[in-house]
Amino acid sequence: MDFATIHSFYTVIIFVAFIGLLVWLFVMKRKPDFDKAANAIFADEEKPKQKQQQESDHE
Repeated sequence: MDFATIHSFYTVIIFVAFIGLLVWLFVMKRKPDFDKAANAIFADEEKPKQKQQQESDHE
């Protein structure tokens, strides 16, 4: 096996992995998981009603 053959196999393996990643991301209906991850940044925020109530409790 020479370098060109090994390089060709490597290229095919990377291409197949890329196609597999695309299938996993876009075909397997993962939208609920992505929506949950996208909204995770807002999980620690308090709702405005709760925040106002806490401020009035401190007075």
